[in-house]
Amino acid sequence: MSSSTLLALLGPPPARGRADWLAARLASLAAEGRLAPGARIPSERELAQGLGLSRGTVVRGLDAARDRGILAARRGSGRTVRGPSAAGPVEALTARAAPLAPGAVDLRATVLPPHPRLAAEAAEVAAHLTEDPAWGSAPADGIAALVEQICAHYARRGLPTSPRQVVVTTGAVSALHLALLATTGTGDRVGTENPGYPNSARVITTGRRRVVPIDVLPDHAGAIADAVGSGALAAAILTPDFHNPTGALVGGEARLHLLRAAARTGTPLIIDETLVGMNWRGAAMPPPVAGGGARTLLVGSLSKSLWAGLRIGWVRTSEEDADALAHLRLGVDLGAPLFEQQLAARLLAAGRADGADGVPHCREHIERSYTAVTSQLAEKLPHWRWRPPAGGLSLWAEGTRLEARDLVARAARSGIALSPGALFSPTGAGWSHAVRLPFSGREDELRRAMEVLAELDR
Repeated sequence: MSSSTLLALLGPPPARGRADWLAARLASLAAEGRLAPGARIPSERELAQGLGLSRGTVVRGLDAARDRGILAARRGSGRTVRGPSAAGPVEALTARAAPLAPGAVDLRATVLPPHPRLAAEAAEVAAHLTEDPAWGSAPADGIAALVEQICAHYARRGLPTSPRQVVVTTGAVSALHLALLATTGTGDRVGTENPGYPNSARVITTGRRRVVPIDVLPDHAGAIADAVGSGALAAAILTPDFHNPTGALVGGEARLHLLRAAARTGTPLIIDETLVGMNWRGAAMPPPVAGGGARTLLVGSLSKSLWAGLRIGWVRTSEEDADALAHLRLGVDLGAPLFEQQLAARLLAAGRADGADGVPHCREHIERSYTAVTSQLAEKLPHWRWRPPAGGLSLWAEGTRLEARDLVARAARSGIALSPGALFSPTGAGWSHAVRLPFSGREDELRRAMEVLAELDR
């Protein structure tokens, strides 16, 4: 592996705990399958120069990764990556990750049952595919029927939107990537929450931008406004609606404060609205983060609210930015699949007809699953600290007695896969006694998982 490739994957080091950070980042990258088994790690000197660290710090980090079983070291051969199973299970959306044993409970992702009308609507779309006079050709920035539904979605939330302001993408991560390219340049400092959605930080580092962690605990709203108001960021990727992993919801007044700070400093806001439809607790929803003279790009997705297999996302922004995004995306792909777009449009229309916009179709399922997790937490893990989320699909628990990576590794041996806190750090460091607990799964499996965790972390 070349030095430049590994440095891009690692991202910039934090101000403190750099040796631990290096070991943790290597562990995460190996577990995700982004460091192939057998790959040779660049020399200590190359890494030290590229990361701006002392050679001693790099050596300590590499030695710690070796002690964790991430790297193998042989005299005369340097250091190489061991197999992914050695790194411990973390969130992985790649087939290169170590497969789970049959019967294992996977708590690494938040996946809901599909929309009840999925099969019927998919059959309707399939039945008319060959009648398309364009033979499957479609605009790269989205078909009219889907864009119309997206515009209606924002209108119902109090944000009038024209089709010229919407660009459809192949999922939310693609939308985040395009929004980042449209608003920032190579090497720019881009803020994102800590803890936060892992792929936000990955988008930043993959785009060769510098990730800047914004510590959002205990004051989420104040932290993001202060970071944006500092003027030190080229842009910020934020999740004010049922934040992943904490479930926090930023209120209306705090949103106005954030927009004023962004307008004053000229900081573009890339707002991840992937979980905005997970309002299963019936919270009073504030308006979208837009307006006030701020440059905003709202990223939406359907994989949570409709079906995990439906990789349809979008960006809602100004017409000028939408035009820029439409041209940028032609260098990435030529549009989302027509079948999926048509299916998404029909399902959105069905949800609108049912009056369920903003409330998940499987609300009762989520409520039962949440109760299964929280009742076990209260009864069997009272030393874990957590706050009830305003919505969303996960909660953030701190205070594990075992170090989180050790807990995750032991849980895996008992058939429970979950993610350590460090995975939700933009730098891969910290949160050594924290875990994310999704409550989107099956009730019986969640209860079994919590019993195992309670036994391990007594």
